[in-house]
Amino acid sequence: MEMIAPEYHITYALTVILLMIIVLVTDRFKASMVFLTTVALLLIGGIIEVRDFISGFSNISILTIFLLIIITASLNEYFNLAAFFDRFLGKARSDRSFLLRMTSSVAGVSAFMNNTPVVAMMMPYVYNWGKQNNINPSKLLIPLSYAAIVGGMITLIGTSTNLVLNGLLASEGQEVLSFGDFIIPGVLVTAGCLFFIYGVGPLLLRNRKDLMEVLEENTREYLVETVVAKDSPIIGLTVEQAGLRNLEGVFLTEIVRGKNHFTAVSPAHLIEERDILMFAGETSLIFNLLKNGKGLELSKKTEFHIADNTDVAEAIVTQNSTLDRKTVKEVGFREKYDAAIIGIHRKGEKVSGKIGHIALHTGDLILLVTGPNFRERNHRYQDLLVINTIEKPRELSRSQKLIFWVGVAVSFILMITGVFKLFEGLLTIALAQGIAGMVTLEGAKKNVSLDLLLVLTGALAIGQALIDSGAANYLMDTVFSNAAEWPPLLIIGVVFLMTFILTSVVTNVAAVSIVFPVVLGLAAATVIPGKALFLTAAYAASCCFATPFAYQTNLMVMEAGNYRFSDFLRIGLPLSIVYALIFLGYLIFQFDLL
Repeated sequence: MEMIAPEYHITYALTVILLMIIVLVTDRFKASMVFLTTVALLLIGGIIEVRDFISGFSNISILTIFLLIIITASLNEYFNLAAFFDRFLGKARSDRSFLLRMTSSVAGVSAFMNNTPVVAMMMPYVYNWGKQNNINPSKLLIPLSYAAIVGGMITLIGTSTNLVLNGLLASEGQEVLSFGDFIIPGVLVTAGCLFFIYGVGPLLLRNRKDLMEVLEENTREYLVETVVAKDSPIIGLTVEQAGLRNLEGVFLTEIVRGKNHFTAVSPAHLIEERDILMFAGETSLIFNLLKNGKGLELSKKTEFHIADNTDVAEAIVTQNSTLDRKTVKEVGFREKYDAAIIGIHRKGEKVSGKIGHIALHTGDLILLVTGPNFRERNHRYQDLLVINTIEKPRELSRSQKLIFWVGVAVSFILMITGVFKLFEGLLTIALAQGIAGMVTLEGAKKNVSLDLLLVLTGALAIGQALIDSGAANYLMDTVFSNAAEWPPLLIIGVVFLMTFILTSVVTNVAAVSIVFPVVLGLAAATVIPGKALFLTAAYAASCCFATPFAYQTNLMVMEAGNYRFSDFLRIGLPLSIVYALIFLGYLIFQFDLL
């Protein structure tokens, strides 16, 4: 028995999906939970069947996305791609020269590798190159993200958006898009966008001091250095006994005793006379601490030189991180990573309050005081991307390399001859990596995100709900009521604009899943070739430049470059216009839309 009467299916489905969009825009909950809740409400209302959701887990396009993630992660770990870029980029002598070389090479790699790990791999290199050449990273990191996004549109496998769209087409029994459908428009759009970034980007990108510069220039906003006075009552007590363990809005990050530095301070650590205690948090509360009779006083030093006194690292909470939406205290951060968080920045704003009670989010930039075991532990958990250090790749033996390259060769030969389709070819490469010891079950589990799986399968189910409920036809009749009389180019333009607005405020996967049923209906109701409409949905959903939350790589570079929302609008909006004009120009020529 259905919970919602059939005559109310359209209203119910549209209401649930509208609420989903609103919640995604507010960013109060994980996207995976929002998608899962949306699907649950659609199931409860009888809009879709359980099999509609379950079928997404076996959808070839979804499985292809995860194979690409596993393969790309292995390539990043075992092949020194940074050295390849260094040979090409090291010859650059100016910011414009570096910009052109970097964006073109990243776009080329992103056409065949998942773009998020490409940006993760390149961020430390680009960041450090800028610092070494006295070029602010804020001039380079947005172009890095944009290059990966546009490069992903050159091929079918360059971005998950294209594969999700193909999954939706397959589920409706439509002809899927091929590699050939993307190459020409992808190359044209990429070339035009990279030329714009090279020519106009340096004028539009502001100089933003990165977080380490801000920390070094204005340390007292983040850290206050105190010293244990000669007559302090806490001498000989442990940190916990001295009442320094759970302070409101204040965090003890380090104890310096002579030449010894004790990071990730233990509650049982004994305090001695003249110990230097480093506190982080709300500065006004630290000054209150100095007045509460514990015998602490400000150090006679007026500046705290980070580079000289301690090892401070910057790191970003990665997309697949288990830290997302969990508090620092909840995960036992200091014990787990041998590091203490001294600052958290989110979307360009410093997060205030008691650090232990702050829930971390994907894309957060954190400042860390690290212990000797931090690097090894972070590599084990893979929750943080350290952006001021370039990790060396693991070494492969000659036999391992031979197994891998034989697997790649066999895969390509079988795909070119038509024996294998894309999925079988990628599976062959992944199996070769497994035999060579490049991929383990534990490593694959770390790189395969359950959150991403729920988002992708949820998107397919939501697209199905729009079709089954009749909401897609309702939207088409409402927005495109006289579409049969419209010029084809106007229809294409409205579809692009509608998808662009959606992808700028929610995820690109959500945007393409919501728009797909509408373009499917337009393909049947107008003379416009279906391929033109489906390509429009794909390219518009990947036009993710105008806002930081339009795509995960934008969030990654936002924190590292200390950008503001306005920085993305300033360069992203005109770039989106260039992108749209080039793509629409290609459609006009290819499909004779005038």
